[in-house]
Amino acid sequence: MSMRVKFSCSLVFILFISFVGVQWVDPFEDDYWAVIFSFIGSFHPLLLHLPIGLWFAVCALMVASVLVRDAVKKSIIYALSVVTLVTAILTFSAGFILYLGGGYGRATISLHMYSSFAFLISLACFVICYGRSRRATFEWLTAGITTIVLCVAGHAGGVITHGDPLDKAPWRIFAERAEQDSQPEDMVPSGRVFHDLVVPILEDKCMACHGSERVKGKLKMTSYAALIKGGSKGACILPGDAAGSLMIQRINLPLDDNKRMPPAEKKQLSLEEAAFLEWWVSAALPEEQMIDSTILPLEQQAYVQSILGNNPMAVQARAAKTRSKDLLARYADFQTHYPGILVQSVVGEALFELSAASLLGYDEASVRAALRPLADSLIRIDWNRRQLDTEWAKLLSTAGIVEVLNLSNSSFTASDLTLLLSRMRELKKVNLTGTDFSDEQIEGIRANSSIETIVLTDTQLSELGYRKLRSYLPSAEIISNYSM
Repeated sequence: MSMRVKFSCSLVFILFISFVGVQWVDPFEDDYWAVIFSFIGSFHPLLLHLPIGLWFAVCALMVASVLVRDAVKKSIIYALSVVTLVTAILTFSAGFILYLGGGYGRATISLHMYSSFAFLISLACFVICYGRSRRATFEWLTAGITTIVLCVAGHAGGVITHGDPLDKAPWRIFAERAEQDSQPEDMVPSGRVFHDLVVPILEDKCMACHGSERVKGKLKMTSYAALIKGGSKGACILPGDAAGSLMIQRINLPLDDNKRMPPAEKKQLSLEEAAFLEWWVSAALPEEQMIDSTILPLEQQAYVQSILGNNPMAVQARAAKTRSKDLLARYADFQTHYPGILVQSVVGEALFELSAASLLGYDEASVRAALRPLADSLIRIDWNRRQLDTEWAKLLSTAGIVEVLNLSNSSFTASDLTLLLSRMRELKKVNLTGTDFSDEQIEGIRANSSIETIVLTDTQLSELGYRKLRSYLPSAEIISNYSM
């Protein structure tokens, strides 16, 4: 039996086993394996661009071989297609393992998973048949089908991480704005308390583990009846008894408690969301209770208006939530291309920390372009042991909410430092250890009265300059060679 026939048989067997796995395996309920599989699956975003790029390279070589006869040997195209198939199998495996780790229900990833599997099948058909058939038509047909299926799989994956692009279509946005403008600002929001106010919180924070596809602890939170029924630990809510309701107990546990819900590594409820759920359980409202016929406490009125109201503050709050969601999607995309440079400062919040130490090996112009939409959400910048050139200084100066700026052992010009300090009005801590900071640059710090701690050890600052700076910032802690 030839090697190519053996390869084809092995490939068919692997795809068959994979198909069985896709059909019957559900996410792990055991937290130990869920953590391990989530870690392994996290490599899926790093791998997924490889088979896509390789496949389009195969297509380009096929076109080149038609335009210029014998320009590319068939053996080269075949070898590249085999490499594409191998990387596609690895990518699919990592993605499926990510699914097994939990956090994604089958309904969420169904189209992406099955279209990706269809891509493997069509690509395998192309590999098996390429060069064997005397008719090139079949080769082009399988190549075309593979490309179409790849586009479907890629779009479905993009929707999971970035949302449906049609949601940002101009006609939809303009229609929503027109509808908002046509409604009175003080109108009491319509709808049902449970469906329109409670369910969105549960969908956002709870149903990844307690939804239709994944039911940890046998607890579903998809309906009012399911909450009353509860899971293996008993009823989830006891209407009228918030203190005795398991859901309220769990969301109020400390973050380091392993029984806290959501777990510490997951996106947490806001204080307003937790307070609203607690009030809703205490109020013992029926499932069909209407919002406009409910007497809401003042704090809950403010929360409801922030969710459904049409006054300027509510619209602004919703816009902020939409912006936060968009920033988190951009952050996820940034992490895919430039892992390690940014980290989230708070789980679930669009606040980031920048580490220049991870820039090594990347094209910095490309990184700046990708970072630009996220720069004003930086809350900490660690730029130690690197040169801060003018282009980076201009970009980082847009980070107006930065609280910690670490420039230790870095080099910069006086004008670039002044630019940063003049724009960062929320600065709490500045570290300039081992830099050329001197007396001439003191005036750049003087205007920034929010600074609580500034480290100036091993700089060019004189004792006279140190005393002068202390007089400018009397309430700040100034650490230098003269304060020790």
